[in-house]
Amino acid sequence: MGMAYTKALKLMKQAENALGFSLITRTTGGKAGGGSILTQEGTRWLRQYEAYRDACIKANQALYRQHFPKLGCVIMASGLGRRFGSNKLMADFYGQPMIQRALDATDGLFAKRVVVTRHESVAALCREQHVDVVLHDLPHRSDTVRLGLEALGDLDACLFLPGDQPLLRRETVAMLLESRKENPDSIIRPAYEDTEGSPVLFPAWAFPELKALPEGRGGGVVIKNHPHEVYRVAVSNPFELADADTPEMLETLKAFVRD
Repeated sequence: MGMAYTKALKLMKQAENALGFSLITRTTGGKAGGGSILTQEGTRWLRQYEAYRDACIKANQALYRQHFPKLGCVIMASGLGRRFGSNKLMADFYGQPMIQRALDATDGLFAKRVVVTRHESVAALCREQHVDVVLHDLPHRSDTVRLGLEALGDLDACLFLPGDQPLLRRETVAMLLESRKENPDSIIRPAYEDTEGSPVLFPAWAFPELKALPEGRGGGVVIKNHPHEVYRVAVSNPFELADADTPEMLETLKAFVRD
């Protein structure tokens, strides 16, 4: 330890005086040399202290994660756009690609964020803005969910946000995250009156189920399995939760903005 014997002995004696029992048994030198060993009380006390120390570390880690949770966001941008007739994520929405609205709504709110897409044009847009991206060619929605979680790693909760909701507000995303403080173990999602929608914030306990979704299915499977764990956050505008799945719907959402 790089400590003088006399100083170490002084500290041990101070500890024994404070505790009221002997910590070590000392033997003087001689031909075989002297030394010290822990007493039974000393061994017991050391084990209690180590258990206390480990419990403090564990409790501190839990408190830290409670007050400074590691939140992630997966932007789902893998749709083929069959109903739209083209890559809807790059469709113009008042001078910018529709996917840009999702990037703006989530910017700066998460410890980690990733866009999962099969479109090179979307990937290039993300790289230009230094947003992490997973480019893949897998066919199913379940693949997108799994790839997103795998890319983000260790998290306390993860928001899954479709890339085709151009009217979703940043304030709504922040409100979902704020709701987690009082509901850390809930699945949190927005709702307009009786209609629930996306994005959805899943706690870490749901990750194994999300990674093992049935082929072609999404997070709705996990929500259906745990209906009593869902916490709803009310929104005042139903168009926030609307997907621009067709050119006609995109024009409807544009018209709402103009009005």
